Amino acid sequence: MKTKIAYEEVAKMLNQWYVMIKRHEISQAVSIKYDIEHQLPNMEENQDLLLYFNLLDYRHKLLTEKFAESTRLFKDIQHQKADIQSTDDMIEYYFFFFAGMYEFHKKDYTNAINYYKLAEDKLRKIPDQIENAEFHYKLAIAYYQIKQNFFSLNHAKTALKTFKTHDDYIQKAISSEMLIAANKLDLFHFDEAEKHYKQALKDAEQIQHNILIGMAHHNLGLSYVSRDLLALAEKHFKEALVLKEHEESVYGIHSMFELTHVLYKLGLFKEARDWYEKGFSRAKKAGEREYLSKFKLIHALYDEHDSLMIEHALEYLKTINLWTDIAELTLDIAHYYKKNGDVHNAAGYFEESHHARDQILKRTEELK
Repeated sequence: MKTKIAYEEVAKMLNQWYVMIKRHEISQAVSIKYDIEHQLPNMEENQDLLLYFNLLDYRHKLLTEKFAESTRLFKDIQHQKADIQSTDDMIEYYFFFFAGMYEFHKKDYTNAINYYKLAEDKLRKIPDQIENAEFHYKLAIAYYQIKQNFFSLNHAKTALKTFKTHDDYIQKAISSEMLIAANKLDLFHFDEAEKHYKQALKDAEQIQHNILIGMAHHNLGLSYVSRDLLALAEKHFKEALVLKEHEESVYGIHSMFELTHVLYKLGLFKEARDWYEKGFSRAKKAGEREYLSKFKLIHALYDEHDSLMIEHALEYLKTINLWTDIAELTLDIAHYYKKNGDVHNAAGYFEESHHARDQILKRTEELK
């Protein structure tokens, strides 16, 4: 089966196309449009991005003086989005919004937030409740990634409030509920986090949405890891992985890693190795370098006792600025060494974890 192109990659091309249209660089605009049209059939589905494409195509047709075609296209766009007031406002909004999504895709969360903030100025001119909710949801996720939990919570709650009033957006409401829970977990409000996750699980089960059921079980697993309730965490990761839709998705790789880590911590080495082999193979096939590094790290720690391999895995995570993950993993490594009486290595990794948390704070200072 052919791998779908991430819509963020196509979004980047759309933004390049828009720049050429604004500059009146007709030949380059035509060339980029040709490339985009060949990529669209292979792209992950995203309705907003398709609307952005049509809006830009409308501007493109005006630029190339195809006025009759542009009029027909604009009528189609209005049919797609009846409350559209200004084409230019919508295009400008999507330009910054998708620039933010591309930066998020690259895991540059600070730059993503800076672009989202520029998009927010344009969004005020677009009276669309769902568009606003989608925006707040994306911004909440970005803030969550750099542990700005109070900002993330506020935006997630705003998104949830809107999604809950639209029956067609129950899936988004469930995702927003889980995002609120994740922030509560970071703030050590364990009981509240569990309550939100269980509500999300209940709602997902009610609509029989296996992807969301899997995510809810995965997130409950993470919440129990945070409380060191490893047997409960193991149970929920396994319940997530029983679901084919979750197991075969990229999130299945995440669950395999977390389950492997939990099994190692519980001393169930044989089962941990089995999941390590399966998860590592899946991560390799999917080109998930982040999770390849994470699998290598825990395998090197618990099985190989290879400090050089641990450092090598951490170095890659540092190159992609995954400081939150590094802080958690190095803390785990420090506790492992301390438990095994290796005070020197334990002290070193406690220091590493502290350094990683400093980096998280530095990244937040880059917000404009």
